[in-house]
Amino acid sequence: MLEPGTFHIFGRDHLAVLGLIAILGALIAAAGRRWTADRTRRLGWVLAAILLGYVVVVYAQKGMAHELNWEFALPLELCHWVMFACAFALVRPSPLASEITYFVGLGGTLQATLTPEIGQGFPSWEFILFFWSHGIVLLAVVFFVSCQGFRPRQGSVLRMLAFVNLYALIVGGIDAYFGWNYGYLRDKPGRPSVLDYLGPWPWYLASLELVALAHFLLLNLPWRWFRSPEIRGHRANSSPSRQGSIILKSNHNDAGDSVE
Repeated sequence: MLEPGTFHIFGRDHLAVLGLIAILGALIAAAGRRWTADRTRRLGWVLAAILLGYVVVVYAQKGMAHELNWEFALPLELCHWVMFACAFALVRPSPLASEITYFVGLGGTLQATLTPEIGQGFPSWEFILFFWSHGIVLLAVVFFVSCQGFRPRQGSVLRMLAFVNLYALIVGGIDAYFGWNYGYLRDKPGRPSVLDYLGPWPWYLASLELVALAHFLLLNLPWRWFRSPEIRGHRANSSPSRQGSIILKSNHNDAGDSVE
């Protein structure tokens, strides 16, 4: 049996798993272009099952290690809410749930995947669980764009700000009542983190608000460019076959909007 060694950023294990995620993402994108709606729908179910499988494994491990407790094991972290939205949108297309996954989940997940803070490499459970959870969110975003025709709607940035503030209001209230610290809403992590540069409590919460706004605007920027009049005009003058594919995507996206 392989013994896990120390994890090194962009070492052999890291590059291998990044390559695997990239290959799977390319296959999902190809499926979105070539597969029927029924087949891509089943692919979404498979991805949702893989994501939920991660949750089952994590809680099973915590149970066997007697680490299930109210203060740390409840699904009250922001990443948990993103995972729920992601799983829901994979099974039942939802513009809102897809936007939550894209805006709230993608930036942090992509950064964490490129610069993981883990100690052991493959085949440690730390390594496997980390890239299992982060990789499936990245693949889900590829699925939403290529198979469900996801495009951020007008006002998506403001909706995502409202979402994270609703999270902070609900979970912050729970933290205050029970003395917990889900989402680091009452105190910073014990280990060094980016929050150390954002001021003391509660001011780092206001700083995070600005960071979230900048993050959402950045992720929305490519889609604003895509929706610009110049780009639309260029696409309208493209070949008939290309125009047909655009119409199909537009109709598919409208159908997704009607679901919600």
